[in-house]
Amino acid sequence: MELLNIKTAFSDLKTFYGIDMKESDFEEIALKAWELIGTKHTEIKKYIGDSHDGILELPCDCVDIETVSLPIIDSNTTGTLIDGLDGTSIATEMYIEHRPKIKDVRYTEEKLLKYKYSGNRLQFDRDYTNILVKYHGVIKDNDDLPLVNSKEVAAIAAYAAYTATYKEGLMKKDGNIINLANTMKVD
Repeated sequence: MELLNIKTAFSDLKTFYGIDMKESDFEEIALKAWELIGTKHTEIKKYIGDSHDGILELPCDCVDIETVSLPIIDSNTTGTLIDGLDGTSIATEMYIEHRPKIKDVRYTEEKLLKYKYSGNRLQFDRDYTNILVKYHGVIKDNDDLPLVNSKEVAAIAAYAAYTATYKEGLMKKDGNIINLANTMKVD
């Protein structure tokens, strides 16, 4: 499914509902609508940082964590190395050590860390440097706004129309405009 800029809903607001609004006001309403929709399109990203007092602050676009590791190789060989191994044995050992990489591209030769995840931070038992965090991050455009699909664009435009109409009804104290806004809310 193609992802679109959230500002596409801004043009839909004018086209389908005939409502003019400042772009900055629209962005606030659109982000609120995006949060209410709850669907977040993500991609795997990585972040490298150091913990201070056992705490590592995560990027604001982090939705879910994939792995947390250190760049220290933490692997055991699958056999004993004996002088004079033949070429077949060495090839077999190398295949066994590298097989996880072939099956899963997310396999890393790093040491995984134990952590507690709370809010937008990770908590460790002590300080670490060069912590590699692979996480699912929100896909954003150049303006740092989330990308959405076509159904979400329609929903965001409808929510923005509802918000603008409801606000107008409250300001004018007109029940008919508020009823119209509630009809838009159903959209």
